[in-house]
Amino acid sequence: MNMSNILAKWKYWLLCVAFVLTLFKGCVPDRWLLPVLSWVGEAHEGVHTAKNFVDGKPQRQSKKRWAEAKLGTYQGEVKTVHDGDTVHILDVNGHMHKVRLANIDAPELNQAYGEASRNALAKRIEYQHVEIKVVAIDQYKREVGQIRLNHADINLWMVMQGYAWHYNTIAKKQQNKFDFNLYQQSQLQAQQNRLGLWHNARAVAPWQFRQQKKTVN
Repeated sequence: MNMSNILAKWKYWLLCVAFVLTLFKGCVPDRWLLPVLSWVGEAHEGVHTAKNFVDGKPQRQSKKRWAEAKLGTYQGEVKTVHDGDTVHILDVNGHMHKVRLANIDAPELNQAYGEASRNALAKRIEYQHVEIKVVAIDQYKREVGQIRLNHADINLWMVMQGYAWHYNTIAKKQQNKFDFNLYQQSQLQAQQNRLGLWHNARAVAPWQFRQQKKTVN
């Protein structure tokens, strides 16, 4: 049996494994199942690439398959953290999502504490398997969502640690009263304890910073 046939069989068996794993969804906790599904998907892609190479087929430049932004809940792996409130997530079907964290606003990268905010979020969730609840689609066609890691609200965590503001003008329209008050109280405590960006008593909110930049330009 030549190498091409061996790789073809590997592709077939990896697809079978993926199918069997999906049958266990709902019976096995996602924190165990999703990493295995992700590994199987990456292994299948690697075998597919190797088979094409053995068969002498030209290697196409891989392109990200972007998911259509829509409301709902899904799971995936955080692939990159752009800044303190924007991430790219690869879902279990191999589609990429650009997600803006709902109800918070982190410092811009060129703003004081912007890089620290991004690094904190990356350290917390990058390459982790998370659950995303999309609550809105913004004007840039991004999903606006709440991210949970092992049931912990990451959006709230960013506010609690002083890495982001509670975006209360937007949150009033999206959050229920309990969650809105929880985020407000968490921000107040972070401010009182001078956590993160609150080391600076005169910290400028990102929406004010963006407006100032527009005025200057």
